[in-house]
Amino acid sequence: MTTGRVGMPPPALTRRERTRLATIAEMMAVARRLLAEDGEHAVTIRAIAREMGMTAPAVYRYFESYEVLVREVRKDIFTEVSQAIQSAADSRADHSDAIGRLLAASRALRHWALTHRHEFSLILGTSPLSARAAHDDETQNAGWFLGSIFAALMAELWLQKPFPTPPDEQLPAGLRDQLDSLRASRGVNLPAAAIAAMLSGWARLHGLICLDVLGHLTFALPDTGNLFEYELARLSAEMGWADGYRAP
Repeated sequence: MTTGRVGMPPPALTRRERTRLATIAEMMAVARRLLAEDGEHAVTIRAIAREMGMTAPAVYRYFESYEVLVREVRKDIFTEVSQAIQSAADSRADHSDAIGRLLAASRALRHWALTHRHEFSLILGTSPLSARAAHDDETQNAGWFLGSIFAALMAELWLQKPFPTPPDEQLPAGLRDQLDSLRASRGVNLPAAAIAAMLSGWARLHGLICLDVLGHLTFALPDTGNLFEYELARLSAEMGWADGYRAP
């Protein structure tokens, strides 16, 4: 016999619970603003407490450690950039235009990175906190959420027209084993060599964006956008979609 509560909305939060959630949201917003304005070094428990008008120990009532606070900020940023990239891909009028969707997503990532340099450094760059959190389970899942957008877009290319790859057996054994594990754990139904090509393409674009964000290419190029487009054109050609590349 049912109690009549099946399908009913969850009980409303108490005033205390709502206040706690609002305080946490405000702390996250303060941390994000400090990060955006002055970089990772500015995001400290003491600085957040000062902005909130409370003592530093009081912050620990809401976040058990500084690392937990930063992890939550990172998760929010991963969500934001992922949504920006997905929106750019989905903005293509022709959703069957796989290469156009991939190009739009790639350009959106670069634009977001250049307009959010400190945030990019925290989640995908050279930040010490980024390096320490790289193997954290939640960070891994957030990173996969972002990476899976590009993986899905590249998979669209493969399904429409498989790009040239060697037989899986020709991959180095160690790499092939890791890719097989990835396929099993993430449910990726593509040849290992195709996944290797996708990861290589992602690494090239990500590496170029990192150099761009850090300003390490300005010694040679005042406008790095042209190099990025050149790399996109090369990647398109390597995947058998040279005719699909269109300059912005």
